[in-house]
Amino acid sequence: AYVPVDPPSVDLVACTLSLIDRQSLSVPTEGTEASSGADLQSRSGSIYEDCDSVKLSVPTSPIAASTSSRWLDWIGVAAAVTIFFGIVLPTLTNERFEARKAACQDQLRRLGLALTQFVSRSPEQRLPAVAESGPEAFAGVYALRLNEAGLMPNSEVRWCPSIASPDASENTLVNLGEIQSVNSLHQSPVDQLKQIQRYAGGHYAYNLGVIDEDRYTPPKFESRASFAVMADTPLVGNLAVSDLGRSDELSKWLGHDGRGINVLYEDGRVRFISLDSLQAMPDHPLLNHQGNVEAGVNIDDASLAPSWRPPFTDVPQR
Repeated sequence: AYVPVDPPSVDLVACTLSLIDRQSLSVPTEGTEASSGADLQSRSGSIYEDCDSVKLSVPTSPIAASTSSRWLDWIGVAAAVTIFFGIVLPTLTNERFEARKAACQDQLRRLGLALTQFVSRSPEQRLPAVAESGPEAFAGVYALRLNEAGLMPNSEVRWCPSIASPDASENTLVNLGEIQSVNSLHQSPVDQLKQIQRYAGGHYAYNLGVIDEDRYTPPKFESRASFAVMADTPLVGNLAVSDLGRSDELSKWLGHDGRGINVLYEDGRVRFISLDSLQAMPDHPLLNHQGNVEAGVNIDDASLAPSWRPPFTDVPQR
């Protein structure tokens, strides 16, 4: 079934040479003019009539063509990779943010359920108390009281998934894997007591209490939708109160990529509040109505604080 390829025509060389001659005559050199079509026809004769099927093209260097093709391939690959990561990375980052936010909200709901059960056992229907002074005068004492009542789900629920937990090796005086007893607060040395107060509440801020009829007291549970009970916040450092009103400073301390915080309200609802919305709220969950990190000035003034904070400034905690 082999069909031989037709051999080249016998006048191929003559046609090629004539076309080269015609091309050279049509390109003017310095001091000359291009020849007209009639001149070319007269010089080359009738051979042009038989050479119309022969075409000449400018030769391309194989190396240059290969290099150019390679560069185009690399540019195409780079563009594709850039587009891919531009689409995929924001999606993955947002999915991780949503997953951690949801996990933290779930932990806050579990703590909210424990607080509700604690209230149901309290004769006055009040939330776990933060003492006005002494070793129990810190926000994180809520964890110790829930634990002693057998209501704390586990010690790990205190750490928000969006915030790195403290290194246990750096806290040799306190076992971060267990919750201390209230009695241990009165028996611990000063350095150990400070560490207990600092880490007992984990990453979660708790309500510092309120002033009710000129008397400091834990809030009475009324299932209010606007009264904040807890929130996730990494304010474990000594962040100045003035910085709480500045978005640029507060974002450095917040979890969830600095976007905002989860807040647990008295009715059991957990709401994510963005940083911009947080600054615009009339009742800032991390400040009382006087703009301080202290107990609320009235029974409807919710003020949350990290574990180590006392209910009032300059209160002795030992």
